Amino acid sequence: MDDRVQLYVCENCGRSIHEGEKYQPADDANFCEEHAATLADILAFWEGDVADQSGDAYWPDEFESLEDAQEHVAELRERVARDGADFKPLREA
Repeated sequence: MDDRVQLYVCENCGRSIHEGEKYQPADDANFCEEHAATLADILAFWEGDVADQSGDAYWPDEFESLEDAQEHVAELRERVARDGADFKPLREA
């Protein structure tokens, strides 16, 4: 029997995430290490979102201005250059 306390559940696979395990938070969702997004995934999302002119973009919910969102994209590009596109930014539960 597993007596560890479940802190989160992976949004993708439903696996329990326990204290001490690596995971990735994303707004109201959490992902296990296997299903966490890479920096390339995150960058692609924000590049597309910042370029979205349809009115369905998420950046206004996350940033104060378009310039702030664009700065975030620039910082992500720098991080991809430094850490690699396949790097997964994870936290410890």
